[in-house]
Amino acid sequence: MVEDKILTKVRIQELKPGMFITAYTGFAAKYRSLDDKTCRFIQHNFRKAKATVARKNKEQEIPVEALKINDHLKKIHDLPPDLSKIQSVSDKLQQALKARGFLEFDVKIKGLEKEEKRELKEAIDLVKQSTLTPSERKERYQQAKQNAEQFVQQLSENVQTRKKASRAVENIMDDARRGKIDYSGIIEYVEDITKHASSEAMMAIVSLKQSDQTYDHCVDVGVIFQSSYYKIKEMKKEKPIFDNRSTALLGAFLHDFGKSKIPKDILDSTVRFERESREMKLMESHPKFGAELLSGMKMPEAIVNMAYYHHVKQDTSMNSCYPKNVDYNSVIYESRLLSIIDAYQALVGRRKYKKSWNPPAAIRYIDALAGVEFDFNAWDDFLSVIGLYPKGSLVELSDKTIGFVMSVPHENLERPQIAIVRNEFGEDLEKNTIIDLELEKDIGIVKDLDIEETFGINALSVFSSIQID
Repeated sequence: MVEDKILTKVRIQELKPGMFITAYTGFAAKYRSLDDKTCRFIQHNFRKAKATVARKNKEQEIPVEALKINDHLKKIHDLPPDLSKIQSVSDKLQQALKARGFLEFDVKIKGLEKEEKRELKEAIDLVKQSTLTPSERKERYQQAKQNAEQFVQQLSENVQTRKKASRAVENIMDDARRGKIDYSGIIEYVEDITKHASSEAMMAIVSLKQSDQTYDHCVDVGVIFQSSYYKIKEMKKEKPIFDNRSTALLGAFLHDFGKSKIPKDILDSTVRFERESREMKLMESHPKFGAELLSGMKMPEAIVNMAYYHHVKQDTSMNSCYPKNVDYNSVIYESRLLSIIDAYQALVGRRKYKKSWNPPAAIRYIDALAGVEFDFNAWDDFLSVIGLYPKGSLVELSDKTIGFVMSVPHENLERPQIAIVRNEFGEDLEKNTIIDLELEKDIGIVKDLDIEETFGINALSVFSSIQID
């Protein structure tokens, strides 16, 4: 009979799939004197568990709900069954724990003999993968080449589609401002994007081309939402709540429809308004306006919910949360996902008047807010489909070459396929090669790069000119 084996103080780098965490026992320095945000993060993500803390030089055991600012966290334990998601170790969980500063754990392994056999099989599979025959490597390369070429072509083709869809959003907002409520002008673009499955390619345009803060934003949020939402539902084997993809895309396009009630000089202003100013009060009214307009248009309840709640934070007491005095339980999953995508696009969207974030940097930033500002489960789902390095991200590799990310790997999010556009000597290439980091184990990403700083206004042109040799 194989018995459970208890291992104490396993370090983060020693965690392996198949282990089950029974307690969190080692933490980064920031947990030695908890601030308000970290307290709330732990209370949300470890609800109903117990914590051991040092408070006023005295160690005591308390429910995590009783954590206070300045507590020195020593241990999180007695985790309830409904927290199995942060106990069953996977590569993905290990990466998340490392990013959040959890360093040591008590774990147990059930069925050690079975686990050892599984690890042996994984090792064999890894050896097989790394020693593919020449014909197998060629076949994999050809598939990567074909996918990359198709992606570049779709992106190039949809630049104009995005521009026209953005103009249509502007037109329906202008019409609504004049009292004419009609969204028929945007339907053809919704149908076109859905029919040609171009949402994923359009997602990469966000960080490659300068855009408008309102109308392009609506289109970008729409295509990112539609693409990621349906991938998540397929991955989780769940049924979408929308009748079809076009309805989901339309709803996300119209999430800011309430801005049509805001004077255009305020809406299009690039000036940062003071929080208590009249202009900011008007801007923060757009979710309420949008819900009213969409309800009057007989839009599905889910679309109304998305418009009303997409600026609501998990911690509803935050100043950046609006409308005020709402119950977070009223925010449906789709609205929680949309709020993440809304923030992501606002960070990476290139504007003439502000410096944008690199997509991987935006991912890391939002990741740090998950569980406090954004719903952790919705974020976890989004991260699994967009990756640590979203398609179109610019990165530098360990061999000093520079390239664009062309895939989101299913297993290791840190090992995508890269189209090399600049060699180790700093020379831009006319013909490009694909590097598959899941196969090329001796090469890795060392940092993500600012696309605008690297290529300036020519970023989209450089990407569109990729020709895989």
